[in-house]
Amino acid sequence: MRVTNFPDWTFDFDGTRMGWYNINATRITGNLIGIDGTDEYIGLEKIISDIVDFELIQNRTYSYWNKVFAEIFKSNGLIFHNNLELETPNDHFKSWVIKLYNVELYFKCSEPEIRLIQNEKRLYSKKWTEFNGTEFFKLLNQIRNQLPTKYKKNY
Repeated sequence: MRVTNFPDWTFDFDGTRMGWYNINATRITGNLIGIDGTDEYIGLEKIISDIVDFELIQNRTYSYWNKVFAEIFKSNGLIFHNNLELETPNDHFKSWVIKLYNVELYFKCSEPEIRLIQNEKRLYSKKWTEFNGTEFFKLLNQIRNQLPTKYKKNY
């Protein structure tokens, strides 16, 4: 699954030579994360991992993370149902569920923990205090593995 959108961040790709890029991500607050001399896919994964780590340090609300996953699914053309109403996006105490085909990605605020479940079987589970940029990509890969075949060919 490709991450091409991330809430509040814009990306700038500058090809330095064939197959190598300078990739910079800028947050609406002016924060900048960059990487030089890498291929596009590895560089983008590193930048996104650093963004996730940055946003976790900033203690973004749980509803912010719901928005992150929803935007990633939208940008990948995936059909999903999201139960979180974003009328109060600063609410820190909301659990949420995103239903994606036959799997559910949910955040349980009472523990707090993020889980991926298919037919009542837990495919991924991580306590929120242990979640980081590397775990973010592990979770995305688990989601990708559960997608119908027609969506896997694009990633």
